[in-house]
Amino acid sequence: MSLIKTNEGEPFQTEHAAKIRQGILKNQGTETTVVTADKGWALEEIIPEKRPKRTPLGTKSVLRYPKRPGYHRHVINDVDDNILVHEQAGYEIVKKKDLPSGDPRAGDASQMGMPVIKEVGAGTKGVLMEIKQEWYDEDQKVKQDKIKADESAMKQSKGNIEGGYGEIEIGATG
Repeated sequence: MSLIKTNEGEPFQTEHAAKIRQGILKNQGTETTVVTADKGWALEEIIPEKRPKRTPLGTKSVLRYPKRPGYHRHVINDVDDNILVHEQAGYEIVKKKDLPSGDPRAGDASQMGMPVIKEVGAGTKGVLMEIKQEWYDEDQKVKQDKIKADESAMKQSKGNIEGGYGEIEIGATG
């Protein structure tokens, strides 16, 4: 630990003088703290902790795959008839050969025609599927139209008041 003192190597006579030098050093990019030293004041440099670059939890999705222009991709849980239902709705299973690879030699030729499958937890596997963006957008519009119709019906049943649900009674307690 090295202390920063006056240009003559002596401690600052007042805390105020040390804080003035601290401000000058801060403007130059050096962080310090004022400490007592040798019957005066000095500055101690604050050395930032060097730690490895990390990725915070919850910010990296292991289920994220490269986009394909004109298509919407989604990982579908392989439970019950879920894959079949999605295929009937226009989704197609993405094959490993359809994903870009960092090194073309890395893929095993026998695996290249296989579906892209990822463990999603609790023993469930997810299958990467895609649908034309146009069809996906149409499906989302149908969902949104149903939500709007349901909300409209709720408003009408409560006198067209936004958020008009529930009841309030005002009366004497006792």
